[in-house]
Amino acid sequence: MVKNTEALRKEIRRKKLKERAALPPGIRQHAEAGIAQRLFSCALYQEAEEVFCYASYGSEADTSRIIEESLRLGKRTAVPKVTGERRMEFYYISSMDELVSGYRGIPEPEGREGTEALPGRDALIILPGAAFDRKGNRLGYGGGFYDTYLAAHPQAGRAAIAFALQIAEDIPSAPHDIRPDIIVTEKEMIQCIQDSRETR
Repeated sequence: MVKNTEALRKEIRRKKLKERAALPPGIRQHAEAGIAQRLFSCALYQEAEEVFCYASYGSEADTSRIIEESLRLGKRTAVPKVTGERRMEFYYISSMDELVSGYRGIPEPEGREGTEALPGRDALIILPGAAFDRKGNRLGYGGGFYDTYLAAHPQAGRAAIAFALQIAEDIPSAPHDIRPDIIVTEKEMIQCIQDSRETR
């Protein structure tokens, strides 16, 4: 059963990544603008004093406008850097120009040990992913970086961003999975159904 579940998760990931990569440029750019505007209009983003956002790579929805708008609004803005196996830390930046090619070519801050940003209750962590369902089950890329990080920082808000085509009907959950509070696509904002958990 576990083997079948993992095989299904891999198949959903493969299919959704293929669909995402095939998005035509014009449709992609229009969708990215819609995702950003929908995120900017939601209370979770507006009320956040800090925004922890990944720098997009490959066929991911572009996050540069999210990072730049957060900086413009005066929100403390942090970007992740891989620091070890299944481990990453976020570091504050003041400009996109501070990012350099890092783990697997992904843009990262240089970040020095001892200067890590720590998300509090007023922080919003923006999550990437290969696929999501409407309950908030998330398929990442298999590295476990975000599940590990989110487990260590449960007090922060969590918003996933994705193209609408990345929403799957049902994704089998795994014990270590942590769901976002919301999923933002170019078409809608999905309020995820949360299991009982500690109040942040």
